[in-house]
Amino acid sequence: MEGIAGWIASISWPIVTRVLSAMGVGTVTYVGANAALSQGLQAAKTAFAGLAGDVAQLLAMAGFFDFMSITSGGIMSGLAWLVLKRFALQTGTQ
Repeated sequence: MEGIAGWIASISWPIVTRVLSAMGVGTVTYVGANAALSQGLQAAKTAFAGLAGDVAQLLAMAGFFDFMSITSGGIMSGLAWLVLKRFALQTGTQ
């Protein structure tokens, strides 16, 4: 029993450690970036709250608020893809 169990453990342990470390680092990276981006968007919203109505309407007509939404969504989706690539056990052809 010791021979088979030891053999299976020696084969599976490197894979398990790699997957767990990728999940941990990826999750911390994603959650940290998400928190930073949310904080930045909240700071921008607070800064825009003091604008005059005409200026806010001009920015809305120019599409600035759509730009902020699309850019932050793009950053988060790119980061999500980066994290998903870390979950892969093989990162390319050899």
